[in-house]
Amino acid sequence: MTRFLIVWSVFSARKWFAQLGQLGKREPVLTEYGHEFGQKIVRGIMRYVSMPLLLKVVNLLCRLSLLGRRYRGRSAVATQNFRCLTGAEGRVDAASIALRRQLLEMGATWGQHPGTMSQMQECIRELDAVVAPLVAQKIPVVLAPLHCISDILAAMVGAGVTPGKASVMVSSSAESYNAASRKMGNVALSYCSIHQDNTALASEMMALVNNAVEGRENMIIFPDIPADYTVQTHEAQSGKINCRIFDRPAKLHSGVQRFSRIVGARVVFYHLYYQGGIKIKTYSPMLPKEVPKNLPLIIENTLRDYPQDWLLWHSHSLYFINH
Repeated sequence: MTRFLIVWSVFSARKWFAQLGQLGKREPVLTEYGHEFGQKIVRGIMRYVSMPLLLKVVNLLCRLSLLGRRYRGRSAVATQNFRCLTGAEGRVDAASIALRRQLLEMGATWGQHPGTMSQMQECIRELDAVVAPLVAQKIPVVLAPLHCISDILAAMVGAGVTPGKASVMVSSSAESYNAASRKMGNVALSYCSIHQDNTALASEMMALVNNAVEGRENMIIFPDIPADYTVQTHEAQSGKINCRIFDRPAKLHSGVQRFSRIVGARVVFYHLYYQGGIKIKTYSPMLPKEVPKNLPLIIENTLRDYPQDWLLWHSHSLYFINH
């Protein structure tokens, strides 16, 4: 009987977390009524259960192979990339990283997890301490977060600083998550995709340039996007910074440098990390001409110091693509 209860408990937990993962997807998978009902259940759980405890349960289920089986291939690639570049032993668990991202995104948006929302506000205050003085001097700002913990949470933090509005350049759909989640997270955030047609992209970019120059909003560009994601765009051949990362010839996307040079902005690099809660590391503002020298070092140090927080280890080419 005891063995039966143990097996039943494990598989019940697995079923619940599988449903939780479905609720956390960025497109609705349930009927409107069922989706709202599921959100109420998850919100109730998050209101009374600490996020560290939820994450410990998720990590345990991943280690028992009861969750995250579809991430096995990513974990293998991520681990080999990590070991090859850093020379360190250890393993990058893509399943734990992905499921943690989903839980934290839920907690910061419609899940309304008190601890997570409080940590996000603290991250916004720390970043605003760097950004607000620049805005007060009427200096345009380009925010450059790295892909750590969650791209959505990083963008939400960027949208929360002075002047309280931002647009983020993305490599996929221009709507990374729905308007309802943004509203629940209280963020003024819009998206611009590099994969849309040139006419639409030019029109949006002109509006963003004007808003950035006039200080009405900040531009958010993820500077650590691997070449794999932009190789199909019209700027694939020309939009790269040649550099060295981990003492290897590498190519980085140059969007941050080019946009900041156009609008005469300062670039503020930052990234989130998780140590008992969501925290933020910020860098001093940089001139556009300082980006090519400092960006490779920032990426290399982040990958070495925060390997379990970076989201892109599973990319096969990373920054070492040959074309």
